[in-house]
Amino acid sequence: MTKVNRPLRRLIRSRRVRQSALATGVAQDTAASYIAGPDLDAASTVVERLRRQGLDVSLAYLPETDEETESIAELHRALEWFGDGDRGIEFSVKPSSLGLREDPAAATEALRELATAAHDRGAFLTLEMQGAEAYDATLAMWRDVREDVPTLGITLPAEIRRSEREALTLAREGARIRICVGSYPVPRDQIHRREQDKLLAFVRCLRIVMENGGYAMVASHDATIIAITQELAGRSNVPANGFEFQMLQGVRPLEQRRLVDVGYRCRTYLPYGPAWFEYLTTRIAARPRTAFNYLRALADKR
Repeated sequence: MTKVNRPLRRLIRSRRVRQSALATGVAQDTAASYIAGPDLDAASTVVERLRRQGLDVSLAYLPETDEETESIAELHRALEWFGDGDRGIEFSVKPSSLGLREDPAAATEALRELATAAHDRGAFLTLEMQGAEAYDATLAMWRDVREDVPTLGITLPAEIRRSEREALTLAREGARIRICVGSYPVPRDQIHRREQDKLLAFVRCLRIVMENGGYAMVASHDATIIAITQELAGRSNVPANGFEFQMLQGVRPLEQRRLVDVGYRCRTYLPYGPAWFEYLTTRIAARPRTAFNYLRALADKR
């Protein structure tokens, strides 16, 4: 998060603004564009709507507490909830939600159970990457479980310098690889710092995955990245169903539908859960224009 966004986020999360936003309904109205809702009942309605539009879905739970048991139980519940409708849905899970730092062995077994349950229902599970500190432990856990569940996906933040090397190894194994620009803190000597360098690193990771047999999940809203992805797919003879675009709920929705209309696979990253307000303020702080509209709407309703 940039220096400009930090004070903006503090303002939006302040007790006074939060109470006013919730009391007037501004927070709930704004959240409807970015978040599926506080529970599975609300999320399932959004999932059905997006699927009718031809979009695939990636569900991500926003837990109320830091207890790993909450997220694990909810993911199992989500798999049961959708039943036959699980097929094709992706579920995203953070290593911290599995308790990786506290007990790597238990976290690995929890991941194995989730990945197996998803695979048996025709769904996908993708493990997120939370910065550089847990990079090795996350990869080790993913490798262990993927021996039993080959469809288990992994996330590689392109701004971390080592990701290009990992992308080559994993692509040659035919892995599902989500390429993104992460938001977690990374030591300065391990990261591409300039935005242009991050963009170039993203493209290099993407090219490596496409040219070496991996399944690329292109997590970007950037028009240049989208165009380059299409060109690289053509050069590498990767069919339209041999990779996918991934975008956040509420960000460039028309572009998401356009990509589907012209024959590409596009998946909407759809967060839901009790911590929706905290997620909302993070999304708003990352987009100053949205933050301005949010605060203006709050002022108009007071």
